[in-house]
Amino acid sequence: MSSLLAAPLDTGRSHRLPIVLVARAGVLVLCAALTPLTSAGASLRPLAELVVIAVIASVPWPASRITALIPVVEGVLAGAIIATASPLPQPLLPYLIVPALAAGLGIGFSGVMFAVVPAGTVILAAHWQEATAGGSAQLALIGQWAIVALAVGLIASWARRLLATTVDADIARYTSAFRLLDQLRQVSRQLSVGLDTTTLAESLLDEIADHLAADAIALLVVTDEQVVRPMGERGQPAIEAPVDLDDDSIWTRVHRSGEPEAFTASGDTTLAGIVLPLRTGDRTIGLLSVARLTYDFAPQEIEEALAICRSYAVRLEAALLFADIRFSATAEERRRLARDIHDGVAQELASLGYSIDSLIPSAQDDTSAAGLRELRAEVTRIITELRLSIFDLRSEVSMGTSLNVALSEYVHALGVGPDVEIHLVLQESPQRLGIDTEAELLRIAQEALTNARRHGKPRNIWVNSRIQPPAFELLAEDDGRGLQEGRADSYGLKIMRERAERIGGDLTVQARAAGGTTVRVARSSGAVNDNPAKLTP
Repeated sequence: MSSLLAAPLDTGRSHRLPIVLVARAGVLVLCAALTPLTSAGASLRPLAELVVIAVIASVPWPASRITALIPVVEGVLAGAIIATASPLPQPLLPYLIVPALAAGLGIGFSGVMFAVVPAGTVILAAHWQEATAGGSAQLALIGQWAIVALAVGLIASWARRLLATTVDADIARYTSAFRLLDQLRQVSRQLSVGLDTTTLAESLLDEIADHLAADAIALLVVTDEQVVRPMGERGQPAIEAPVDLDDDSIWTRVHRSGEPEAFTASGDTTLAGIVLPLRTGDRTIGLLSVARLTYDFAPQEIEEALAICRSYAVRLEAALLFADIRFSATAEERRRLARDIHDGVAQELASLGYSIDSLIPSAQDDTSAAGLRELRAEVTRIITELRLSIFDLRSEVSMGTSLNVALSEYVHALGVGPDVEIHLVLQESPQRLGIDTEAELLRIAQEALTNARRHGKPRNIWVNSRIQPPAFELLAEDDGRGLQEGRADSYGLKIMRERAERIGGDLTVQARAAGGTTVRVARSSGAVNDNPAKLTP
């Protein structure tokens, strides 16, 4: 049905919609079939005139306000043809449905009335005496077909309104999205710390540390799925166990009430602390835990901390939303690139390889055959590299796939070769890093493994991943040829550094003591006391 209603909102072309053309042809065939059966000896001139009107109405005239009135003119002319014919050409009355349908789809209720009512009135007026002399049957027939035409037109008008509402709603959503994205682009350029979650989290922790003499600070954010994950820490390790909002902990109480709550934590030392909510409207989007060894927080200090939290809550929520949008857009673009490479250059290279295979048997001498075989081997190597690149592009983390899971799947699928052994050690806490952070770490690991495989010629590759949010450490080592002099047009190391900086990590690339290369990217959780007390009450 949707294909028949192609562009139903284009009023200038409603007379040529597929459904109208089909209805026009079908009704004309019906009229032509009924004319000799019901009106023996009657003139075929009205039918011929109606065919001419139908053909003219079906011509693809340029869309304009005038062509929008074609269904109305078609209805009036059809009524005039039927009205001037004598006796009443009853088989032609069904044709009134066609202009009613076109007017309903193109113009709406008013168009249906202008197309059907004048035509029905003219037919009744012209054949009134004939109809009354022959009884009420002809009057009833004219009235029935006029009502049927009106009903069809009204249904078409309702369908037009329904489709217009759907299209208008879709356009409105895209218009709203464009307006919001445009505002986001303009505003993000004027923000003091931008829309980077890591930068905002660090800025919040720095400001809290400047205003409060705290020995330990921990920032946690609450996702839409009500999952709590650490974003940053200062001082001592803050979170001893994963935070669960379904229990009766202080985290849950502050999250639900939106009010700060003090606590005391005991260990080798005693901490006096407070958990503060980060709220936007009536939602708690984050929790901030601040503690110190000396004395409780004064009410004025708590108010200052709450004011800082309020000022950062909206910024942090905007940054988290922006990160989610950026992650989705990046993932979709990577999938698109993978499809384009697979369907484009990879297929062309595969065809080239088959062509070389067909040339090898017809080589004129052994030298030519050897050259072709070397060329075929090189094409095979390039195709393999392309397939690995496609896999790199399609490998990603998600809500259900953590960094270490994605890294394990990637190493398993990499299949470097029988001469290279990959040793994988994964350590992961129940809590996760942000998806955008995990995605950047996965790309760094992929780049490090690709460089080792392509340039290092190693026999062993060691990959160690340790995730303890918000801290992480990713270590990739090999026993290959070691660091080579980089080309001027090589951007691999630069891109790795940019990725590390984006997530607040430090990247180190250096020669391995026993030979080979070491790549390490890490983010610490802050200075750790020798005798820490846990923040978890």
